[in-house]
This record gives sequence, C-alpha cells and structure tokens, in this order.
Amino acid sequence: MSDASLVPATSQALAKPWTEHDQVFCRRKILAIKPTFEIFDAQGQPLLYCQEKLFKLKDDIRIYAGPSKEVELLRIKQRNVLDFAAVFDVVDSASGEKLGGLRRKGWRSFLRDEWHVLDAQDQQVGSVLESGPALLRRFIKLLPYTFDFIIGGQKVGSFNQHFSLFTYKATMELGAWKGQPIDRRMAFAAALLLMAIESKEDKR
Repeated sequence: MSDASLVPATSQALAKPWTEHDQVFCRRKILAIKPTFEIFDAQGQPLLYCQEKLFKLKDDIRIYAGPSKEVELLRIKQRNVLDFAAVFDVVDSASGEKLGGLRRKGWRSFLRDEWHVLDAQDQQVGSVLESGPALLRRFIKLLPYTFDFIIGGQKVGSFNQHFSLFTYKATMELGAWKGQPIDRRMAFAAALLLMAIESKEDKR
C-alpha cells in the first residue's frame, strides 16, 4: 500500500492544485438567494466556490476556495456598466495581478454565443465558442449547451451542460490545455462566467 493511499480523499484533492485538474464538474445552486456556483474534481471533492454579489450595476464575481469564503482566489469584474460587447477582467485576488479578460462578441452572440479570450494587455489569444444546435437553443431553452475553448486555433477544452429539468450541472474538460501559454485559471473563470450569464438569461 502506497503512502498516498493512507491520505484521506479530501487531503489528496487539496494536495493537487485546482488548476491542474483536467476534468471538473460544475453545479449551480438553484434555490440559493445569491447566485451561487460550485466546481468539484472528478472524485466529487470541492475545488471552487463562487458567489455573485447582488444589486451591483456591474457584475462582480468572487471565486473562493470554499463556502466559508475565507480564501478568495479570483475576481471577475465587468469593466463597464453599459457595454453590450461586455468585457470582464479576471484578476488574481492575492496579488491583484490581471490574468486576462473575457469579451463577449456583441451582436453575433444572438445566433451563436462567442467570447474572446484576452491576455493581460487585452490582446485576443483565443475564444470560447458555442457549438452544437446553438440557434435552436435560442427557442428551446431546455436544450443543453456546449462551448469549445480555442487557443491558437486549436481546441484545448470544452464546457458541456447536462440536460436536467430541475438542476444545473456541467462538465469541463481541459486535458488538451497542457503546454499552452494561457493561464489555465482563465478556463475556470470562463466556466463560472458562463454559468453566471446563463443564470441571468434564464430569469428573463
């Protein structure tokens, strides 16, 4: 028996940085007062906890290491109040360093949702592109959606919502993201932002 097998599952999950997980599961709490989202590893151990602040003119999403919210890891902040092609800056909470940004592709997103992945200097380095029957989803909201992460012209990951009448669940795959110059934290930020945007649009 190896030493690793003597370590509780929760400790094993914490020993591996959350950014290194190639497959994670995402969930939105349906009955929460504030928009609340969680990400778990493949064994069901919690990795990230996210709660969006209410009554803000601009979206302000905080990502924590757990529901106690003692350790804030990332912030996703909308840059402008009125901005149809909205830009969201992703910032490391501890250092204040801007990791990059996510910019929605304006009018084109009516037909097929598309986001630009920006580096710290606001240069586009990739995209998050809705795939599958995107147009049909505009009329049938129950259809689950899929997004592909494109970096350098190559698909490096995906975000797949699962069909459910009463809950919101999704899986993110990042196995092909290895070796990319773009910080993997941007993928986690994108997943949480997609869930937050979908939550708002579901209420319209």
